[in-house]
Amino acid sequence: MPLDAGEHYDHITDAWMQLMGDNFHFGFFEEGEKDVAKASERMVDRMLELVDLDEESRVLDVGCGIGTPALHIHRRFGCYVEGISTSRRGVEEANRRSREMGFSEKVRFRVADGQDNGSPDASFDVVWIMEAAHLMFDKARLFSECYRVLKDGGVLVMCDIVTAKLLPPHKGLWHFLRRLPDYYRLLKAWGPAQLPTLGNYVDRLVEAGFGRVLALDITPYAAPTLSCWRENALPYRNSGLASMSPEEVNNFIKACEILDGFFRSGIFGYGMIRAEKAEAFG
Repeated sequence: MPLDAGEHYDHITDAWMQLMGDNFHFGFFEEGEKDVAKASERMVDRMLELVDLDEESRVLDVGCGIGTPALHIHRRFGCYVEGISTSRRGVEEANRRSREMGFSEKVRFRVADGQDNGSPDASFDVVWIMEAAHLMFDKARLFSECYRVLKDGGVLVMCDIVTAKLLPPHKGLWHFLRRLPDYYRLLKAWGPAQLPTLGNYVDRLVEAGFGRVLALDITPYAAPTLSCWRENALPYRNSGLASMSPEEVNNFIKACEILDGFFRSGIFGYGMIRAEKAEAFG
């Protein structure tokens, strides 16, 4: 089993392109909808409603996956987008797509860690984090880096899975031990993760210097994604696909079922956050 997020995504990227399509993130589903491709693109558009972009804007996409959201942002606004990821395979695929679409002058991707992104101070108008924060265990360092590279008045926008219910310590430990095999399946399917609550994310952002933080619980709109991913994987449970063996495909299917159960029971949820870097005075 891969040891870190970069290794994990190097391993699963080609298979996930078949299981999930162009977007490796949850969708935003309207009532009765079952098209995960449309819903996942709508999740990007919902995040875009929280920022103001034009051709002169500069966006840093932290945890860019295979680049689909970044390319969508550029297609809509013509802005500059730089994507970073610790997955070399994801960055390779993202740059290939950008070149094929003729966007490579303004949409580029490189291997870097969001907790130490290597970008100059005050160089971006927007920091975009789409289901990548849970992969980074030092949230204070992540948000400090985001704050550093944002211009005054810049905006951070993110979405991710979150812990929705904090159990008392003794009950939390009992829950974890009782469901340890399930959590191990989730680790194998999704990679290492740390899931704060929405409130904890707000606290970490404020500590990093951000203000005017808006946190939205959108769990009901995101939750249907898991059943769609499960259905997409079912045809491959005996044959496997790309770099995933039949055993790994079956674990992915089971992990979708487990995570869906945790969503339904209120253990986990899904949130979207917007935060601003206040303009300097004097």
